[in-house]
Amino acid sequence: MRGGIVLPSEIASIASAVSGVTATVSLIYVGIQIRLSMRHTRAQIQQGTTARTTNILLGQMNAEAAAIWIEGNGGTPTAELVRERQFYCQCGIAMIAMEDYFSQHELGLLSAEHFSRGSETFRSRLREPGLRAYWMKQRDILAKAAPRYCAYIDSLCTGETTPFQDRIETEQSLGISHEK
Repeated sequence: MRGGIVLPSEIASIASAVSGVTATVSLIYVGIQIRLSMRHTRAQIQQGTTARTTNILLGQMNAEAAAIWIEGNGGTPTAELVRERQFYCQCGIAMIAMEDYFSQHELGLLSAEHFSRGSETFRSRLREPGLRAYWMKQRDILAKAAPRYCAYIDSLCTGETTPFQDRIETEQSLGISHEK
């Protein structure tokens, strides 16, 4: 600056600094938006899977479809077997809903209150012996593939948290995320 006059080179330096800060802020914003977009995309994929599987199970609940399923698997479709198959599909739909709910929570898309309210609804459903027996059978299949989900459902069954669930809650309180 000479005699109170700002030189063009000084203006250029200030403009360059402002431009650099603006670019940095813009990149941070874009990064946040990409992360949120990925989270929502994962949720949409999960919901699509849930919807597709639920539609298949709903279709199999029709008595004729259940009978065809039983016959196709070498059985004789008695009224009792058809009703068992229909109940099995109902249980599958309930567990798929729980899995979708859990996934949305894991992605941070549900408020704590919303997740708590839904969990209590699921807890009351899992007190029913048929759904509970269905879960225990499915649990053996899912334990290695989905340990966090299994820990969540187990905590609903017992009314208490499992050691794994305790670890999850500790990680969440510390802000540790397992998202990829």
